[in-house]
Amino acid sequence: MSGNSPIERKLARETAARKEAEQLLEKKGLELYEANQKLTLALKQLEKQNQKDMRKFEFEQQIDEVLIQFGRSFLSRHLDDALLSSFLNQLSGSNVIDSVYLNIAGAGLPALDLEEFECIEHKRLDAIAKDVRWQDNFLFLPLRVGKAEVGELVFIVIVGDVNKDFIVSQVRLVGELLCSALSRQIMINETLDAKTRAEESERATKEFVAMINHELRTPLNGLLGSVELMVDTPLNDVQASYLGNLTQSGDLLRTIINDLLDFSKMNAGMMELIPAEFSWADLEQMMKGIFAPKALEKRINFSINRETPVPINLIGDVERISQILVNLVGNAIKFTSEGGVRLEVNWLNNQLNFRVIDTGIGIERKNQATLFDPFVQADSSSKRNFEGTGLGLAICKQLIELMDGQLSLESELNKGSTFRVSLPLEVAEESSSQSSNDSIQPEEKSLEGLDILVVDDIRMNQIIINQMLKKFDLVADIGSNGIEAIKAVENKALASKEYDIIFMDCRMPEMDGFEATAVLRQQGYQKPIIALTAGTTLEERELCIESGMDDILTKPYTASGLQQMISKWI
Repeated sequence: MSGNSPIERKLARETAARKEAEQLLEKKGLELYEANQKLTLALKQLEKQNQKDMRKFEFEQQIDEVLIQFGRSFLSRHLDDALLSSFLNQLSGSNVIDSVYLNIAGAGLPALDLEEFECIEHKRLDAIAKDVRWQDNFLFLPLRVGKAEVGELVFIVIVGDVNKDFIVSQVRLVGELLCSALSRQIMINETLDAKTRAEESERATKEFVAMINHELRTPLNGLLGSVELMVDTPLNDVQASYLGNLTQSGDLLRTIINDLLDFSKMNAGMMELIPAEFSWADLEQMMKGIFAPKALEKRINFSINRETPVPINLIGDVERISQILVNLVGNAIKFTSEGGVRLEVNWLNNQLNFRVIDTGIGIERKNQATLFDPFVQADSSSKRNFEGTGLGLAICKQLIELMDGQLSLESELNKGSTFRVSLPLEVAEESSSQSSNDSIQPEEKSLEGLDILVVDDIRMNQIIINQMLKKFDLVADIGSNGIEAIKAVENKALASKEYDIIFMDCRMPEMDGFEATAVLRQQGYQKPIIALTAGTTLEERELCIESGMDDILTKPYTASGLQQMISKWI
């Protein structure tokens, strides 16, 4: 059989085809193996990436939870060691951060008290890095408040495949939150410290004003009381002239002291109104008694005119209303040399309205805007013709505003001035349906035979009040402190007698008047006890009433004021 037979050719073709198929199969198997290997590698790489992404995701979630939780806590709680410890614990123990430490430079944060986290001795403030830095697996993050480096966070990072830049970006968020919390707490602490200092300063100011009030009014009581008593003694013309000068100087000194003390009380927030029932007719009589002689002395007219009826009794701070009237009318008379001064009054829409009209020197328009400012005078030159502190009108304005009233001015140079005042006041019930131009005069009471006790630790005041009482044929027993007052009342009781009225100084050594009054009330003494005090604040008055005192006679007092107080309470 030849080699080119059909069978041989067919067999050769089949053998060649089989070899080709085997080669193809081997090639495809190798390709499949290679593809499988690549797939396995890709799957491993994908799994590794997924694990890495998962760690990043979990770390990011942990940071977000810390930011949310402690962002709220830092806003609602005081930043202290306990809160910071919780904050650091929440950051620690993750799949990226093993632990966290906080170093706070105590010298850099004087407004915080974080003893647990203050830098250890060798850790100086100037050793803190200015920016984020790595040292092996330690990550140091500086903390800044404002422009100051105040400490650092130290992260111990678990060595892994999470990108360092990503870790830094996350811990920066934590650092920013902590710096904001530190800054906020410093601001809160400084605000609280400032508030405390302001309260202490205000308290010290009030105590100082009260002390100055007492220290100035007490000797003034001796000065003016002595002058008043000397008027009733035999005097030659020269002595009478000297005494007149002393009286005018004393009155001026009293006005200046009152203005300075009132202004100080207003600045210290101590000026408070003390509403009480009063008679406008009595105020008119007082104004006439004070200013009619002064107007006569200057040869000018002074009158008080009611344009409409005024209720008999009103409710307001009569002392402060009197102060406003005396200041405005006194100024008008002082600055008027020809013509006169009129006080015109009306009652309209539950307001007491009055105008003080003068024909004096007037006020330039350029000076009117600042006239009610403290220490301002229309003429402030060294050659001015009229003396004064420049506080009177400023005090009037503040008092009127304190009463929810209004004050206005109309003036023209060399033609005069008009001051208008409106004060909303209540009408006392018994006078709501009646008005009168005349005061109801109280019935004259006899003071004869009254048994009086005066308690005052200053010898000068003891002499003055005793001499004033002698003008009314009264002689008082004297005590120098609260202990002596209690003993005097007890001795009277042993003789089955009691004092008709007691005048009690408030501030005395050994036992003050407040304590002595409280003891006397506890022991059953029911007769009037009148406070003798240089204090004019509402707090002082409340202390007097709370201790059991019935009324207050403010220093410096006069003989007529003393007589009126006795007549009121016997």
